[in-house]
Amino acid sequence: MTKDQSIKIAIFCGGSGSRMWPASRSDKPKQFQPLIGGKSTFEKLVASLEKEFGSVNIFPVARREFVGHIVSQAPHIPLENIIIEPEGRDTMAAIGFAAMMLDTKFNNPTVISLWSDHLIKNEKNFLKSLRKAAEVSAKTAKIVELGVRATFPSTQLGYIKTGKMIEKIEDLGLFEFIAQIEKPSLEKAQEFLESWEYLWHLGYSVWSTKTLLSYYEEFAPATYKTLLKISELVKNGDSSSKAVKDLFATIEKTSIDLAILEKLGPTERLVISADLGWSDVGTWDVLKDELGELPEDNVSTGKSITVESSDNLLFSTNGNKMLVAVGVKGLIIVDTQDALLVVAKDASGKVKDAVIKLKEEGHEDYL
Repeated sequence: MTKDQSIKIAIFCGGSGSRMWPASRSDKPKQFQPLIGGKSTFEKLVASLEKEFGSVNIFPVARREFVGHIVSQAPHIPLENIIIEPEGRDTMAAIGFAAMMLDTKFNNPTVISLWSDHLIKNEKNFLKSLRKAAEVSAKTAKIVELGVRATFPSTQLGYIKTGKMIEKIEDLGLFEFIAQIEKPSLEKAQEFLESWEYLWHLGYSVWSTKTLLSYYEEFAPATYKTLLKISELVKNGDSSSKAVKDLFATIEKTSIDLAILEKLGPTERLVISADLGWSDVGTWDVLKDELGELPEDNVSTGKSITVESSDNLLFSTNGNKMLVAVGVKGLIIVDTQDALLVVAKDASGKVKDAVIKLKEEGHEDYL
């Protein structure tokens, strides 16, 4: 297959994944950990994208300390494709920096923007929806979002309200964009679940670099001017200079949703609804549910035995150790070389609080 060289894919590999401690660590967060079938979500994503777009068109975006993981897990991606963030400063800085770097190198390419820490089971629909979103974005000069139907009333995910259907492409639907709502109340999330107007906002979007940067210029002018200065340094061969780091450090630390995307209206965005088999593997309970066929199943990724137990995850990175669970239900047990986590499944989201406490009490060696 001839790959379309006008499409570039930016895979954002930041994030600490603290809710997935102790497997996820500061030097190797969850997106690089072999959580599913012995592979990381980053590996699985790259393997899918390479089939449709080719390795040469994939551009991981990450801090320097993660480059080794990218190289070892995605060896076909050219080393020069890795866009190195000077530091972690949230998504407005990361996405703006990547957009400016790609625009400087390729002069207004169409960019597919993705996150590296999600699970996608329906690869065929995923690749088809990305291809269609890229075609629509290039044709309309609009941002095209991908969304999926909610499967439960999440208060931790954002939602997109859609308008009328513009086009039906097999099992994909192209819709008008109406509004973006971030992390609603449980009551609102339940309303959204029951309405066909709302989709989960995945943060997967397609845009031309000049279109996106024009919104930075309009809604975040100080950041836009900083990005222009960085672009000039890159053109002069100073992409890793101290000057770039110093400029990047001045960018406001905020999300692109709050700074820019929530300020855009229906005329600037479109939405593709697709069945992707998507989940955000952000907590241990989600991973357990994804790996198990039935809720009552015990799920194990290492040596284990269970007796009169149900709905447990036994996750081990130590191949020499046997995990045994007797008479327990709804537990997450994670055993690594230097740490053991035992948490009730329905309290998985509070693992982040334990990570904060470890840091406060000076146990950085375990983070």
